Amino acid sequence: MFNDYSPEACGMTAPPGGTRISLLRVRDLSVEFATRDGVVRAVTEVSFDLSPGQVLALLGESGSGKSVTLRSILGLNPPVRTRVSGEILLKGEDINRLAERARQDLRGGVVSMVFQEPMTALDPVYTIGGQIEETLIEHRGLERAAVHRRARELLDLVQMPSPERCLASYPHEISGGMRQRAMIAIALACEPELLLADEPTTALDVTVQAQILWLLRDLQRRLGLAVIFVTHDLGVAAEIADDAAVMYGGRIVEQAPIRELFRAPAHPYTEGLMHATVRRRQKGKALVPIPGAPPNLAALPPGCAFAPRCPHVKPVCIEALPPLHVVASDHVSRCHLVPERLASPLLVLNKGGSL
Repeated sequence: MFNDYSPEACGMTAPPGGTRISLLRVRDLSVEFATRDGVVRAVTEVSFDLSPGQVLALLGESGSGKSVTLRSILGLNPPVRTRVSGEILLKGEDINRLAERARQDLRGGVVSMVFQEPMTALDPVYTIGGQIEETLIEHRGLERAAVHRRARELLDLVQMPSPERCLASYPHEISGGMRQRAMIAIALACEPELLLADEPTTALDVTVQAQILWLLRDLQRRLGLAVIFVTHDLGVAAEIADDAAVMYGGRIVEQAPIRELFRAPAHPYTEGLMHATVRRRQKGKALVPIPGAPPNLAALPPGCAFAPRCPHVKPVCIEALPPLHVVASDHVSRCHLVPERLASPLLVLNKGGSL
């Protein structure tokens, strides 16, 4: 069974120009939480690489392990009752082996995060300007005049309306879209190389979502950021990502370049997500939901976690955990049906993700 998603380990060919240089390498990351209901295996043997300037989307329903994976990269999971194993190599340093002070130096300076709900992520008793300036003082040691000037520049960078008024405003005094722009400004304050975005558009209306997505993609290209973007919306992933990793039950079940994933999904769960997503020219057509509910992470089955909801389930799916199969160059899927589908053109998922 493959636990390594690198091209070499999976037998895939390297991209043109040679092997990618990794800014982040995650290997066999597992995260468990001790609860009153038992041990919750939130993330199990997750592995992926991220190169400078690359945008990776983590896709899946709520409870699939996406946010826990991001928080593990920052070392933000509560230390009490949490067990983390595996490697998280950021610029060659293993996050799990660093002292807390060293982790704090990495946060903001090398890697930063845009949280899902800005109203709860921002401190309600400090102004927006005060929170940006605090970050600059902590990580850059700038003087007060230089800090204020830099804070104004950051709000200009994220195209904040009325930046001077926003600097003096408290979070509750500005709109949701402006709060999210302020969160992005704080995340970019110390010029990080890696940006983690945990569903940053979920609480926003559709128009503002589009503006924030365009802003993030524009900033990523201009600043050369590597980005991990968590979302359950495939349409959002298509707009912003270069590659995608689909998570289910705490595992990555499929990983591919975003165009390849949409062209030929190889896992039934990925196919189900596509059928449940609103698309163009779909007016008058019903969405097809995935039946059932996500698995209980405290009582995962011995076989494929998606088997109880899968329309193509076979006895082997219930009995044994599927290995990772190579579908194509840079495309892997953890499904027992992949060899059968590849061997028979009639069973291969066609364009648009239907059998």
